[in-house]
Amino acid sequence: MCGVCVSSQSNVLNSIVGETVTLPAAVKDTGFLLKAGSGIATVVSHSCQITNYSYSARLRWDPSSGLFSLRGLRTEDSGDYTVQDSGANLKTFHLDVWDPVSRPQVSSRSRVKPSCSVLCSVENGRELTLSWHREGQILSYNSSSNLSTPLSLPLEIEENSAPYSCVAENPARKEIFLVNPEEYCYESVWKPHIKTSAAQGGRSCSLQCSVQNGRELTLSWRTEGETLSHTRDPNLSTLSLTLEIEASNSTYTCVATNPVSEERTAFLPTQVCGQEGHCSHDAVLYVMFVLRLVEFALVTLAVFLLLRLHRQGRILAVHSPRRRSCETVTEL
Repeated sequence: MCGVCVSSQSNVLNSIVGETVTLPAAVKDTGFLLKAGSGIATVVSHSCQITNYSYSARLRWDPSSGLFSLRGLRTEDSGDYTVQDSGANLKTFHLDVWDPVSRPQVSSRSRVKPSCSVLCSVENGRELTLSWHREGQILSYNSSSNLSTPLSLPLEIEENSAPYSCVAENPARKEIFLVNPEEYCYESVWKPHIKTSAAQGGRSCSLQCSVQNGRELTLSWRTEGETLSHTRDPNLSTLSLTLEIEASNSTYTCVATNPVSEERTAFLPTQVCGQEGHCSHDAVLYVMFVLRLVEFALVTLAVFLLLRLHRQGRILAVHSPRRRSCETVTEL
């Protein structure tokens, strides 16, 4: 057959295990299909005869287009295929059958702004490359001949940036995982603040916990490992949660959490609640300050009065007339 070859053309075809490949060379009436010089199928008078029975269940010839298709590809199907038509035109194709590419997975390494970082990983394969892209630009890439070890590639991502793409590809296929920075970067939560106020009668307290809001922030009241209440609202600038409690020895904790951090503020009711008219810790401090100030003022006033009285006593002693002594004169 090579002796009657008029022209030849070599092409590379890449396909995936389990898929179907079509050889882009037509045999309309009469011709042959060979692999590595060995016959697979013959077309005579618009009729196809498969000569290699290992292909009988997978090889198809389309009479209307004249094209050969091989389905259910296996890695051993890789090799050189030759198609010759009745006009003695011969075309050769090199077929490479590759294993499927797994979809890469992205996990967080650090999710706290501003140094957010992620790790992209994928099951390794022959001639597999893993790379990071942004806006059409390759940022980094990695490949390894050790097929038993997953392929991985870290990346520091910028907040408020364009999306990143982690791409796993071999010569036949690529798989992409899209990363939006806002889904992987979070602000650290602020420490919640507790304000207290006395309920009527002074035997209970109303606690209000508040914190600066953030993305996916949850605020909750907890005691002894139990969550009493919680709230979240992305539309508020400040998140707050109120809790009514009785005077007790239990510690109540206000907890602010998001997916990357947590802050707590504890409150012990016996410190403030249950004291008539003094349910506010701030109020207690204020009253103590006022009492100290009054005490200082009274002491200062007393010292001033004593000094004044002492001074007035000395002045009176200086200006009073001296008493003359009486003497008896005896006339001789």
